[in-house]
Amino acid sequence: MNAVSAKQANNSAKNKNAFLSCLPGIVRICFIRIPLNIHSMTARIFSTVTLWLSLGLVLYFGKIWGGLALLLLVSSAAHWELGTLLSRCGTNPRREFGVVLGMSSIVGLCWIILLKEPPQNPHHFINLAAVLPGMVIAVIAFLLLRDPAKLIALFGCSPTAISWLYIPCGMMPLASLATEFWAFNKGDLSGLFLVLWFTATVKFADCGALLGGLLFGKHKLAPSISPGKTWEGCVGGILMSIAVAAGTAWILGHWAVQLGWTVTGLTPGRAALVAIPLAVLSIPSDLVESVFKRRAGVKDSGRTIPGIGGAFDLIDSLVLTAPFAYLLIKFYVL
Repeated sequence: MNAVSAKQANNSAKNKNAFLSCLPGIVRICFIRIPLNIHSMTARIFSTVTLWLSLGLVLYFGKIWGGLALLLLVSSAAHWELGTLLSRCGTNPRREFGVVLGMSSIVGLCWIILLKEPPQNPHHFINLAAVLPGMVIAVIAFLLLRDPAKLIALFGCSPTAISWLYIPCGMMPLASLATEFWAFNKGDLSGLFLVLWFTATVKFADCGALLGGLLFGKHKLAPSISPGKTWEGCVGGILMSIAVAAGTAWILGHWAVQLGWTVTGLTPGRAALVAIPLAVLSIPSDLVESVFKRRAGVKDSGRTIPGIGGAFDLIDSLVLTAPFAYLLIKFYVL
């Protein structure tokens, strides 16, 4: 019986090798290197397509209000999930109070921008109140990545306050950018489109990193924090980010004018250059969340989105990158 089984296994291996030898090189690499988890990959692709379609519909029909409501919803859900992770790490954040404080902060910021008279010209105005808190916590978190225990300890000192600085303040620059254009010229959706461009640039860096790591990953980036991330994946993410940033800028310049696009400085070449630091910064931004998940002993921050995880998993690479994106757009694009 064992001899028969061995013969069948040998024949199966020969058939597989014969099949692979008929495939083009890159396709052969995909079959060899990528583990086939059809259910997980299908769920991830379905969720990604659904999320982008939903985002497009919300922005098309809801305009600035739909975009801000979506940002508020996602950031609040991510804030709640962060509180859950911190609780599992041994701290005791006041999740309800923290989420309400975060929502109030974002709404208050947008309200002040909309009511300010006369409205500030977004091409010549930098909202330091929106960008400085998130930038401070981003720099500190990036520096503490060398010692994840210190990062956990930082959040343990005052989990509610630090969590507020982390997620709501990290997302404030995006809310400010979208609102500034609308406040200065009612109906101007350029700020909202810039937020969309930034989101696509960073999130497709995640996709490129995943694909590059699966295909070519050999050298671990941070094995003690996130064993699956590799240096090869980082390169793939940066390249993907550059391509998507340039392509999205071209689309906005040619097709979004009728929808309220007034920014002429975001050319494909300039977008590609700005994408490089954004893609690089998205890597440690992603790793910060991985520190909390690893300490909490969970793979994902939640189960809201099939194949992806929770809202925190969705925006982890955006949160600490957004303050720098705001300044890059202000100084180099507008």
